[in-house]
Amino acid sequence: MLRGIYTATSGMLVESMRMDVTSNNLANVDTAGFQRQTAHIYPFPERQVARVYQGQRQVLGTLGTGAFVDGSATSFAPGTVRTTHNPLDVAIVGPGFFAIQTPEGPRYTRDGRFTVNSSGLLTTLDGNLVRGEQGSIYVGEGEVLLTETGEIMVDGEVVNKLLMVEFNDRNGLVRRGSNLFEASETAGQPFRYRATLVPGALELANVNVVTEMVNLITIQRAYEANQKVVQSYDETLGKLVNEI
Repeated sequence: MLRGIYTATSGMLVESMRMDVTSNNLANVDTAGFQRQTAHIYPFPERQVARVYQGQRQVLGTLGTGAFVDGSATSFAPGTVRTTHNPLDVAIVGPGFFAIQTPEGPRYTRDGRFTVNSSGLLTTLDGNLVRGEQGSIYVGEGEVLLTETGEIMVDGEVVNKLLMVEFNDRNGLVRRGSNLFEASETAGQPFRYRATLVPGALELANVNVVTEMVNLITIQRAYEANQKVVQSYDETLGKLVNEI
């Protein structure tokens, strides 16, 4: 009986973590370049159930012992591209990442919302430097224009080019914040990639609100079902202790 409580409790923990992941997806539905997540769910080992009668053991089948969540997976499906007409916005169509320099080291993103800091350098909205093929991108106070090939033009002259990269294994990228990624050994070293860009546009989050809301309802019902199992076992144990 206690095994049943443990199994149902593990189910509640799994659904609680799935709820956190789904809620985070919905919270970032308006975050440009956000890549939705799904929880990695694994089952605990199954156990054989057997009946022993007059010294004879008969296997009846197997019994599940619950599940657990071990990390999450990132979906790199493309998001919708929305035109903004902002000259410092740029969207990636297909594979590719922008290279970003942060105080913690190099990071990679698909968020193309750029701006110019007080030093005249091209940065993300968080203040991190956008990397070009020739290092940091200085644009000064001139008129900036981004081209479909990633070239940065200031007052009609090319001053640098966006450093676009790709990885051998995207699943090896580690999420840092809402839309930044760090390359692990599994992802491999980033290599230059000729990405397709759309200036004056942004790639929106690849989150479908309707799908995520349906997932929330499903998760809530699964959580409540496991909760009722735990309550039923608890009531049965209470009756056993008090009456027998």
